[in-house]
Amino acid sequence: MAALVVSGLATVVAAIGTLMANRRANEALSVSREAVTMALWSAVQEAVQHLIGFDPTIEPVGDRLTNLRITMIDLADHYTDWEGLDRWLEAERMLGATLARQVMDAAKPDDSAERRLENLDPLLRWAQAFSQNLRRFRAKGYDKQVLVELERHAGTTTKDIRAHHGWEGPAATNPHISPLD
Repeated sequence: MAALVVSGLATVVAAIGTLMANRRANEALSVSREAVTMALWSAVQEAVQHLIGFDPTIEPVGDRLTNLRITMIDLADHYTDWEGLDRWLEAERMLGATLARQVMDAAKPDDSAERRLENLDPLLRWAQAFSQNLRRFRAKGYDKQVLVELERHAGTTTKDIRAHHGWEGPAATNPHISPLD
C-alpha cells in the first residue's frame, strides 16, 4: 500500500513538474519572440535615426538608404500578416531618397547655414515623422487603414516632388522579374 501511495505521489510531482517546465518553456518562447520583434523594430528605427540630422550634401546617402531598405525588408518579412506594410515601407524609402536628391540638387557651394538648414528641413521632417509612425505601429499594432493612407501620402508626395523638378521616377515594374506563386 505504501508503494502505491509513493508511486501516486511521484506521479503527481512529475505531472506538476512537467506543467511548470512547459509553462517556463512557453514563457521563454514568448520572451524570445518579443526580443526578435523588438530587435526588428529597433533596427528600422536606428536606420531612420541615422537620417535625422543627416546632410546628403556632405556624406553619401546610399549606404544609409541601403541600410534602411535592408532593415525594412526584415521587418516586413516578419510581419507577413500585416497587409500593406511592405508597400508603405518602400513608399517611405522612396520618399526619403527623393527628398535627399532634392537637398543635393538645391545645394549651392556658397549657401549660408540658414539656407542649408532650409534645404534640409523637408528631409529632416520626413525622417522625424517616419520615426513617429514606426513608433506608433510598434506600440499600437496593425492598422490597415492607417497603412494605406501613409503609403498613399508617401507615394503622392514623392510623385509631386518629382513632377515639380521634372525628374523621372523609377519604373513601377521590372519586366524581367515576376512574383513567385
